[in-house]
Amino acid sequence: MTDDAMTRDEVHDLLRRMFAAFTDPAAAPKDFAELLTPDYVQYVDGEQLDYAGFLAHHEALRQSVVSASVSFEHVVTDGASAATVHVAEAVKLSGERVRLKVIAYFQFRDHRICVVDELTHMLEGEARDRDLGSRTLRR
Repeated sequence: MTDDAMTRDEVHDLLRRMFAAFTDPAAAPKDFAELLTPDYVQYVDGEQLDYAGFLAHHEALRQSVVSASVSFEHVVTDGASAATVHVAEAVKLSGERVRLKVIAYFQFRDHRICVVDELTHMLEGEARDRDLGSRTLRR
């Protein structure tokens, strides 16, 4: 563990706060500033999102999803990074349900998330929602 590494509880709290904000349709871009570094990058199923891309992803989901939640099955951390297996569930405006199993690797800097590398697997939902893990308004 490095000197600036977070404790296990701090990592769990950061991930909990991140997904609470992400699944909150009322969350504003400013709400992510304390959770993500300005040079944040996310790799999802072959797509790459920077900080602005992440905000566009959040907005795209906000416009197509009524409710969402994330439940963790596994979290392993060394304080500077973490690996998770979690399930993301959403109900779209149409009432259709989507469930994705996500395997993710997180890197932290200054008690914020700076990198996420994840793969998603559709458990329930339509093929057209396969991109839900990286969808933005630009696509």
